[in-house]
Amino acid sequence: MVNIKKVLVKGYILLESLFALSLLSILTTIILFEVDKSRKEHTELLHQAEVLNVAKMAYDSEINDLQINGVSVKIEKSETTIKIYDNQKEVLKLEFK
Repeated sequence: MVNIKKVLVKGYILLESLFALSLLSILTTIILFEVDKSRKEHTELLHQAEVLNVAKMAYDSEINDLQINGVSVKIEKSETTIKIYDNQKEVLKLEFK
């Protein structure tokens, strides 16, 4: 004869363990996704800061095209505007009156 109460208790323990494991895996996945997203945003912010630093160096040196540390910056100057480009993408536009 099989003791039904012991089998039910083991089944509930197994079910609770599976539920806890699935909850832990979901939380771990969410945390890792957010860490990856944060790293990508941080990398983009560092790139933007590097572009602005290279643009400042180019402007101070009166150079229209400057490439340093893998960052290529082009500056277009006119009487009323200064435009800064990073790989054909306009990063900053200053207008004077």
